[in-house]
Amino acid sequence: MADLLKAKGLQNSFGRITGSTPPQDRKLVAQKPIILATSTIDVGFNFERNPDPSRQNLDWLIFSARDRFSFWQRIGRVGRVLGKTQTDVPSEAIAYLPAAAWEQGINDLDCLGGRAALTQALENLSCLERPFLEIYWRSEAFLEIARPLLELEEMLEKLPESRVIPELYETLQSILGGKRDWGHYRYRMKALKGAENIAKTPLKSLKKDWKYIEGGQAFVKTFIKTNYPEEWNELTSGKATVEEYEQLFQEDAEAAEELKKFAEIWCTSYAPLFQFRDTLFENLRIFDPKGLLLDESEETVLDPIHLLRYYEFADTGGFIEVLSRAENVYELSFHLRYFGRSEQFKNKELNKLTAFPNCRVERKLGGAIAPTPLLKELEQQLLPGVIIPTAVNQGVIIQLRKQGLMSYPISVSCNDFQKDYTFFPSLSGLLAIAMSGIKLKLLDEEDFHIL
Repeated sequence: MADLLKAKGLQNSFGRITGSTPPQDRKLVAQKPIILATSTIDVGFNFERNPDPSRQNLDWLIFSARDRFSFWQRIGRVGRVLGKTQTDVPSEAIAYLPAAAWEQGINDLDCLGGRAALTQALENLSCLERPFLEIYWRSEAFLEIARPLLELEEMLEKLPESRVIPELYETLQSILGGKRDWGHYRYRMKALKGAENIAKTPLKSLKKDWKYIEGGQAFVKTFIKTNYPEEWNELTSGKATVEEYEQLFQEDAEAAEELKKFAEIWCTSYAPLFQFRDTLFENLRIFDPKGLLLDESEETVLDPIHLLRYYEFADTGGFIEVLSRAENVYELSFHLRYFGRSEQFKNKELNKLTAFPNCRVERKLGGAIAPTPLLKELEQQLLPGVIIPTAVNQGVIIQLRKQGLMSYPISVSCNDFQKDYTFFPSLSGLLAIAMSGIKLKLLDEEDFHIL
């Protein structure tokens, strides 16, 4: 769209607001007569005009919406007259909905019926439903609620107000669903915080101080339960205590290192639940001298997945320089080197929420791999997500893609075989399992579905 507007001689009349637009540039772009924007403006962005007009800041809007939540969020960008002195000038909006909306009767909308009629019409469109939400909240995703509640509880410790935390949890549970009580998620969140703290603790300090780390003992119990069932039985029967492992971690460097690695995988696999925006890799610094992405600045950060799919680029030493738009969108796939046998992979990694080391991303065009200097930089991270068999879940995978969940082919090389699977990374992995009913295990062998 930017190219089309430039071709019409309107290069000074529009600006772009995307995830890569620096904050200082967004304020300048918001002054333009025409603004092109991605979903980055859905939450937390205000179109402030200078000078501030007496009426609404936006007169018209063209947007797309895959579901009714997005519809209401986006149409709410126009017609905002709160605090304005002139409130009788209407705004106009054009909404692009899925084609099925017309098959399901959107043409019958009473255009004079106001918000009530529009609300009812949208409720009748099954194509605008988000079917994963109910299942999502009845799953391990309830940890997203448990984290702030646990932080509140810790701040209110020893105060009478702390009793409201279980009540607040029960209220949210009654609204969203779910069968596990506050005690269950409180403990799991403590263990997760322990994993996060242990993962960032130097190994030398960890060996002697793990029991003083917040949540450390809770996570060590999870570690033992997952990896050493016989020792776990001794703990649960009272024949041993978690404190007795202090000497083991002090004297056995391999045991302490194993605990730390497990903590890194554990907290990385859960990290997508707590991110404001879903990203698989950390953003990369880019240089955009040709204005392919930016209108004002030449330097910013960009999601590597977007860069790999849509642009040609070069590493200029510390910066990735964007050279041109790709003539054809690149296909992305992953390759995982698993240092173990196929049975180990199937039993320990398949259909399981985890984080994978030794995993690299590849981009292809027409089936041929396109080498890029960026790949080595991306191989250094643990990748969270779920790997599932492709053949037996083909129909499910197609339906999930229609719902907007991203997935990629992944080739897994074990010591004794190589096979292709499907990889749902990051938050898409959580949502894929919640929506599809595929049996998923967590790292400690707990079921993902809690119904």
